[in-house]
Amino acid sequence: MYFDSEEKCEEHLANLRWNDEPKCPSCSKKNVSMLKGKRKQYKCYGCKRKFSVKTGSVFQDSKLPLLKWFVAIYLFTSHKRGISSHQLAKDVKVSQKTAWFMLHRIRVIFEGKNDVKLDGEVQIDETYVGGDMKNMSNAKRAKIHEEKRQTGMEHKAAVLGLMDKDEVIAMPIPKSNKENILPIIDKLVDKKAIVITDGFGAYRAVGKTHARHVIVMHSAGEYVKDGFSTNNIENFWSHFKRTIVGTYFHMSDWHLAAYVDESTYRFNTRDLGEGERFDLTLANSNKTLSWNELVKKGKNRA
Repeated sequence: MYFDSEEKCEEHLANLRWNDEPKCPSCSKKNVSMLKGKRKQYKCYGCKRKFSVKTGSVFQDSKLPLLKWFVAIYLFTSHKRGISSHQLAKDVKVSQKTAWFMLHRIRVIFEGKNDVKLDGEVQIDETYVGGDMKNMSNAKRAKIHEEKRQTGMEHKAAVLGLMDKDEVIAMPIPKSNKENILPIIDKLVDKKAIVITDGFGAYRAVGKTHARHVIVMHSAGEYVKDGFSTNNIENFWSHFKRTIVGTYFHMSDWHLAAYVDESTYRFNTRDLGEGERFDLTLANSNKTLSWNELVKKGKNRA
């Protein structure tokens, strides 16, 4: 579909969000009617509220036309490694600050549900995101030493990844230890699954809760054991880090989860065409993020 007007964008978004049956974003009732006027608005006879196709979505309260949003979403979802706010600002002709906010709103759509059960062969691995100590300021290095870090990696943020043959689930964790890792595995991995990990000690107890635990000892130069490996999840990490280094360069710990969700979404929809991924993103755009929420979170985290 070619979008050359705001009306066409609204029609397409309404079709994907509501399947041509307008639904109130406040009470979810379909007993609504369209109001007269220049703006295409509806009224709910359940909660008596007025709403538009943008209400209750990432486009809520945005002064930008849907035409710009559609271009931004298409560019964002079609690039294999994402797009920076500076590049998006040039492409859709907005300020860099506005583009940055647009990208974070779109990332809200990618938030992982983490309510599925991975089964079959499940590869699990952790990675670390962050700069080298030598590139940090003296104050930041001193703070890290004061906190009595022990493994040499805790100045980086830990991210846990789990992957079966169909999809990957990944999320930042406070610290890479069994107290944080094992509950996640217990929740997201079917008990009958074959769990494949490296020799990291935090995984050692997995064999007690799941059907089989295959340990591939990377420290001993072992990369395949009995035909099993962690190559697929490691390939995902490679793609994730190329996205960070090649496109975004730097991110705060607070926003790390959003970038992880972006990479998992991109990976899990890799078999879709660009148009299909664009429509899927619009269909799941019923989430909101205000500027104050985004900025407040960043300040609280700092």
